[in-house]
Amino acid sequence: MQNVFNIVNYYVILLTPLILYTLISRMYLVISATNGKFINLIFALLLFVLMTSAFIAGWFNMIKSAVEEQKQEDANLLIKKFLPGVGEYFLSSTGAFLISILMISLFLLGGYYIGMHTIGDIGISTESFTKAFQTTESIRAFVSSLSVEQLIKINMWNLIIISFFGLSQLLIFLYLPALFYKNKNPFIAFYLSLKDLFSKKIFKTISIFLLIQIANIILSFISALTGSNMILYFVFTLLNFYFIALVGVGLFYYYYNNFIKPFIGQNIDIEI
Repeated sequence: MQNVFNIVNYYVILLTPLILYTLISRMYLVISATNGKFINLIFALLLFVLMTSAFIAGWFNMIKSAVEEQKQEDANLLIKKFLPGVGEYFLSSTGAFLISILMISLFLLGGYYIGMHTIGDIGISTESFTKAFQTTESIRAFVSSLSVEQLIKINMWNLIIISFFGLSQLLIFLYLPALFYKNKNPFIAFYLSLKDLFSKKIFKTISIFLLIQIANIILSFISALTGSNMILYFVFTLLNFYFIALVGVGLFYYYYNNFIKPFIGQNIDIEI
């Protein structure tokens, strides 16, 4: 764990593409949302997918290099790995991104159907639910207007959504490392990632996954509490970026040292 912190602290340059991507993508989505024409929204969504794929390809190529060459003479030279990564992994990252979105969507859809058959409809219109979250007062009024049965159903629905979403995330947990280390074909990489996930190290992998999820929940909760204070909000925003970089480096470091390095020269799955 200490090595992961050391890598991120040494390669602080990793935060630069992450921050720029976040700012640009959010601005782009806000601007795109102002024009409600269907064809424009489809075009905007397509460009967002391509933008995200380019970021994934370049940024994780930087992370891969940082993990393999833990200390270069000039840490800022790591940024030179971004564009070559886009050129080498763009199509792979696009496929992996779309496959991940499809898998998460299918799991959520499956959770919805199971919920409708086991829990049933809550009895709240979409319009009422949307209006309820406009202000703090409206949230309180909305919650107080619900019956005990409705509150139980909402909690059960939350449990189903979180469970199915978490399971889909677990299944793609090792997907990107497998794509960058083993095979550029997104379909083969997905198969190899599942093969690694359900290996003898499954409990260790799940433990790391749960640790990341718990840390993310705690950080999100603290950020929500400090949202009214601009200074604290800014600090925790930077902390969020640092946490994302830490997770990315930690995931690749774990994968490289457990599924790549010990088997170099003997594992036929390792191709790149």
